[in-house]
Amino acid sequence: MNVVVFDIGALRADHLGCYGYTRPTSPALDALAARGVRYSAAFSSDAATAAARAALFSGRFGLETGVVTDGAVPDAIAGHTPISAHGLAAPRPMLAEYLSAQGIHTAAISPLGRQPARWFYHGWREVLDPWCAKEPGEVTAADVNLVARPWLAAHAAHEFFLYLSYNNLYQRADTPLTAREAEYSQHLAGHGGPAAPDEATFAGHAEMHAAFSARVHQAPTREAVWKLVHDYDARIRALDDAVAEIVAALRAADLLARTMLIVTSDHGVLFGECGCYGGHISAHYQCVRVPLLIAAPDERAPGSTCDGLCYTLDVAPTICRACGVQVPAGFAGQALQQVVEQAPAAQRDFIVCGHGHFTAQRALICNGWKLNRTWHAGFWDFPDTALYHLAGDAGECHDCAASEPARVIELLRKVRQWTEEYSGSHADPLARVACDEPPGFLHYGQELRARVRRGELRTPAQYRGRWA
Repeated sequence: MNVVVFDIGALRADHLGCYGYTRPTSPALDALAARGVRYSAAFSSDAATAAARAALFSGRFGLETGVVTDGAVPDAIAGHTPISAHGLAAPRPMLAEYLSAQGIHTAAISPLGRQPARWFYHGWREVLDPWCAKEPGEVTAADVNLVARPWLAAHAAHEFFLYLSYNNLYQRADTPLTAREAEYSQHLAGHGGPAAPDEATFAGHAEMHAAFSARVHQAPTREAVWKLVHDYDARIRALDDAVAEIVAALRAADLLARTMLIVTSDHGVLFGECGCYGGHISAHYQCVRVPLLIAAPDERAPGSTCDGLCYTLDVAPTICRACGVQVPAGFAGQALQQVVEQAPAAQRDFIVCGHGHFTAQRALICNGWKLNRTWHAGFWDFPDTALYHLAGDAGECHDCAASEPARVIELLRKVRQWTEEYSGSHADPLARVACDEPPGFLHYGQELRARVRRGELRTPAQYRGRWA
């Protein structure tokens, strides 16, 4: 079995047709969902760019690996047991080195290691990153596909695992649309507008001084915010074409019938929630929830939906099982084939997700409830503990903690149990981030201070960073 992973950064699940979006942003992804399984309750255990990929390739939580943020990334993953020292019985190898040792040709076409995430390079047969003149976030899906198409043609005879990262959605909001994106922008304009906050909500956000706020974006009107979301949809539509291009290349090389396709993301983004426009600032539901589609040649129930709780770190054991190799004992995830096969009573009853880049926050989701624990609130006024009922409040607007004290205690107990199970004897890395202050918070704090000095902004009253 071959495996191709499409890792589309910053892709919000509910902006895809197969997740209920009404605008036609994703025909190719919708077709993959119709061929395979759509996971409706998939989450990023560590919703930051590098942290999510550390979980994806280690099969373990950031609490274990030590990688819970960007901007302060270590050279190595904590607890990693290299194949070179432990052989195939290594309990905690990286996915690429484990598959390489099993004789599978592993290749990544991605600039991820330069973000920085030097641990990413470990164990691949090939890492292709011929874009030294570009920052990682500037490498587009078109760039990746120019390398990927000939690679697939050249390796059709091998069993392979190919990882492709698409970074178009990381681009700054003021980045001009490409010709194809502009074409899709016009097309999508005929299919209704994206959701936007109402006048009263936007008025409350207009004076915020925070990462990804409307003021920082210099988008002080609802019309400007509408364009921000509309451009995001146009970029998704162009990325969808990039996925279709690789699927066509697999078909042309006679590989599609023996290749598992996986589509996922590192985190979602917010569009008005918490006054944030186009960024991921916390463990908010729309930041930690991600799309996850798997289309396998031997899929027994094409077009099905799995509602069981799962993580992107489940992808590592899923790939092992698809390739016919034993899942390493130290992987915290479980093969998603197993999740589909399980009766609902045997599936996970809760999941825990974190964010450590703009805030330091951990969330637990259980039976439709979401508990947030915040150690550093960044630019925002998040309470230390908050509780939301997701069925009617996925935007996290109505805190139920005061009216549901028993439920808060119950969910806090689950968080403690989870922490004790996966932290071992070492300190919680998210607590370290809170003490040092989150890297994204510090970066935007310096930027805000510079703009205040230049007279572009008034001093933000609520900003409490060390750079104030």
